[in-house]
Amino acid sequence: MYNRQRCYTVLRFITAIIIMTLELCEGTRKETSTVKIGVLIKPDSRLRPTIDFAFRYANEQYAHVGGIVIEPLYNDNSLTEDIHIISAVVKMLSDGVVGVIGPADSSSVIIASGILSPLQIPQIAPQASDPALSSKAKHPYLLRLTPPDNLMNEVVIDVFSHFNWSNCAMITSKNNYGDQGVRWFLLQAFKRGWNILALEQHETPKFANTLDVRQQLTNIKNSDARVIIMYTMMEYAPYIFREAFNMNMLDDGYAWILLDTTGDLEFIYENSLPPGYPLYLRGLLTIRPVSEEGGMFTPFSQFWYLENIQRRAFDTHYTDAVIMYSLALQEMRNTGKEIIPAYFDVVNDFESRDFRWSAGKDLFYHLQSIKFNGLTRFIEFTNTSNEPKDLEFGIYNIDYQNKNPKIGSWNPYRGLDMKQEVKWFGRKTGQLYDLPQKLTGRKFRVATIISPPFVMRNVRKMEFEGFLIQLLKKIAAELEFEYELYLVEDGMWGNKKPNGEWNGLIQDVIAGKAHFALGDLSVTKVRDEAVRFSKAYFRAGMALAMKLQTEEKSWFYWLNPLDTSVWLATIGIMLLCALVMCFYSKYSPMSYEVDDPEDSPDEKTFTFYNCIWFMIASFMQQGPDEGSPRCLSARLIAAVWWITCILTVTLYTATLTANLTVSSMKKPIQSIDDLKLQQDYSFGTVGGTSYQSLFETSEHDTYSSLNDRMIYLRDANEAYKKVSEEKFIFIWDTPLLDYNRRRRNCSYERLSNEFGYSQYALAFPRNNATMEHVAYLFDKTILDLDEKSSLKEDWTKLLDNAGSCQMGDTSQTQSNRFISLMDLCGLFLLIGGILLSSFIAFIFETIYYSINDKKYQRADNIKEAVHNRWRLLLSKAQEENLRHSSVVTLKKGSVCEDVITQTESLTLDPTCTSCSSVPVTRRQLAPPVPPAPPAPSQHPNTVYSSNTEFVAGLALKLREYREEHLRRDNSSSVHLDVSPDK
Repeated sequence: MYNRQRCYTVLRFITAIIIMTLELCEGTRKETSTVKIGVLIKPDSRLRPTIDFAFRYANEQYAHVGGIVIEPLYNDNSLTEDIHIISAVVKMLSDGVVGVIGPADSSSVIIASGILSPLQIPQIAPQASDPALSSKAKHPYLLRLTPPDNLMNEVVIDVFSHFNWSNCAMITSKNNYGDQGVRWFLLQAFKRGWNILALEQHETPKFANTLDVRQQLTNIKNSDARVIIMYTMMEYAPYIFREAFNMNMLDDGYAWILLDTTGDLEFIYENSLPPGYPLYLRGLLTIRPVSEEGGMFTPFSQFWYLENIQRRAFDTHYTDAVIMYSLALQEMRNTGKEIIPAYFDVVNDFESRDFRWSAGKDLFYHLQSIKFNGLTRFIEFTNTSNEPKDLEFGIYNIDYQNKNPKIGSWNPYRGLDMKQEVKWFGRKTGQLYDLPQKLTGRKFRVATIISPPFVMRNVRKMEFEGFLIQLLKKIAAELEFEYELYLVEDGMWGNKKPNGEWNGLIQDVIAGKAHFALGDLSVTKVRDEAVRFSKAYFRAGMALAMKLQTEEKSWFYWLNPLDTSVWLATIGIMLLCALVMCFYSKYSPMSYEVDDPEDSPDEKTFTFYNCIWFMIASFMQQGPDEGSPRCLSARLIAAVWWITCILTVTLYTATLTANLTVSSMKKPIQSIDDLKLQQDYSFGTVGGTSYQSLFETSEHDTYSSLNDRMIYLRDANEAYKKVSEEKFIFIWDTPLLDYNRRRRNCSYERLSNEFGYSQYALAFPRNNATMEHVAYLFDKTILDLDEKSSLKEDWTKLLDNAGSCQMGDTSQTQSNRFISLMDLCGLFLLIGGILLSSFIAFIFETIYYSINDKKYQRADNIKEAVHNRWRLLLSKAQEENLRHSSVVTLKKGSVCEDVITQTESLTLDPTCTSCSSVPVTRRQLAPPVPPAPPAPSQHPNTVYSSNTEFVAGLALKLREYREEHLRRDNSSSVHLDVSPDK
């Protein structure tokens, strides 16, 4: 200490020598005069040593310039009351002060300025930050060295924008300092839509160590705020931080921002025991005006150290104020202005007309014109403002070396400039959320309503289950909170009554009985005005449910692909084409009969009967035995018919396939628009729901026209019962209809035409900052679950467990349509009818030809003729069996040329009168012709001399009998016995 004092004495001596040398060099030494500067601070203020040193320094450095020596005039009262301030100012005026420094707080400055400005006494306020002091009209002789609070709040706004914050809590002192500090911030936060989750004020006791802020901090903690702004007198800050530490509010996840307009926090902790910031403040963010970056700060710090002066907050500001007065007075003296202090007798002078100090205007002008590099910054004023230009704020962060370095800066022109990354509580860096991302330790009371499948009650387990219960469990597991479910008393979702009150879930949320409502609540405009809905967890529309319409079975289902008119038209075209083809084949010059009758295998090939058969064979895609027509005109008809066949078969096949894929049933009602056009069905929905409001208040023509006939039921179970027993159509939510349809064994059907799409969401109270954050976290979790398809999987699984009934609309059964026996009964009947008709035709043909046999005397009576015909039928069967045999019997009517023998000798049957043994081939046998009656004298076993003679004779006979057979049908037979040994 002795060495420091000795060094300081030497430094002062050297300074004095330099000043005297400069004065001698000037050749003149100005006469000095002393003026008083009033200093309004508390008598016990620790700033007094700093201010005294500033006066000494100013006199030593600048008094020689103009010969003006300044000395401080301190007040002797506490300045705690307004009357104390007025008394102190009046006393200073009576003592002849030429200017005033102080007071400290803004409210006291306003009182002092109200006395000094009318008297034209300059005033410098080192600490005052009230934006109201910026008014030149109200405070024309006031200068201040600190930025106004609105600039401080602009810094906070930019910091919030930098970290993407929009939620915070605030704690302020309950005085003018605290009120003015937050007023402008609240206005800007409201404009930006930010949420002030909690705004707490604390008392300002005389002794700071008696401060109790536990209730205020508890309210902030319960608000879920993670960003906390503190705007309070610095003497209370350590006690607030200590209590916050005890309540675990200085842990990881919190951000505390101290708006230190005084800059006193650092000096409070430097002078504490032990000195320095406590460990729990590592991570604190402070914002305060720059006060130690002027050119004179470093040498003054050395002087303070040598003088053993304990630094305090705003010591630099008071020092700059003293130097400003010294420089202005010296400059005023150099301009030739006389500085005569005014000794005011306030009572008497205020009664005179000219009570103002004449030199005060000049002194204020010189104060406002000063430009110098002080301790705080480079100080320069403008004529339009009573505060310095280029005001700057510093952003400081207490780090883990127990220091408070400057990590960023702000000024009105460049905005925010963050140089370093913030180190938050818990050694965290990077982005910090303004709200907690978990709800650990929170318990919510949740209102719900029974509405399968969203919420159901398991009677055996005595618990709730369903889609929404699964959703709530997933959200609770993700956000780590607990909940308690209860059923709403009236069992309603929530509808607005005519008197403006609500019922159901919505009312419980509004009244605060429940923290939020869990149910299949559809989001509507009216409800959204009353509560805050979460993100939608389900999206669906309304649909119609009606009694199940059974599909009528038809025996002729296979004919359904084509209309009856199409079938009749096809048959008509077939008959027409057959008739025209028959005509062309008979009369066309290119036909068989006209062109070359001998060349035709059958001169009656394309008769009308054969043409019909040709058409049928073509339609069935089978080639007819008759071949194709020869004439061009008939072939064109065939081509037209083939095209008709191709198109008809293709359309039939495609339509049948489509009918098997999707089988449609006709219903009397397909959509809600059909309801107002029919009278057979009644319709309705559940009353007291959003659907009732929709039909009653909607301006849509369809909804408003249905309201008069709408039936509002007590609950959904009553509606399902009416649907199954009556002609009633139930209008309800699509997912509920689908689920209950499965649970009720498909007793009704849901039409596919949905309408009135809506979203289902959870309901939270409005204008509740705490629950707003809870809703925000729910929104994030629901969106995350939706992106992972978790909600969709839960819904699908829930429906699968409900039953196997076909989902959705039953008017269109998808891809499972099978042909039953009933569908083909008509086809089987048609086949049976054709078989019966063919047998009848066969009997008719037999009888017809038997009548002809009797007519041409081939039989004595019809019975004998029928008997001969049956013998002929049996002979054809024997012919087929003996084709590969050694004995072949040829009878009348047999096809001789189709008989194939395996030998080269042929022996006639002994009963035959004109047979012989001769080799014969297949083509040597003529078509079946009955042989001539055998000659009586011819021996039955006569053998021809040669094969050639036999073949020639047999061929002649067969030709003769063939021609005879064309004229009449003779009953006779020829039996050939072909044996290998003959």
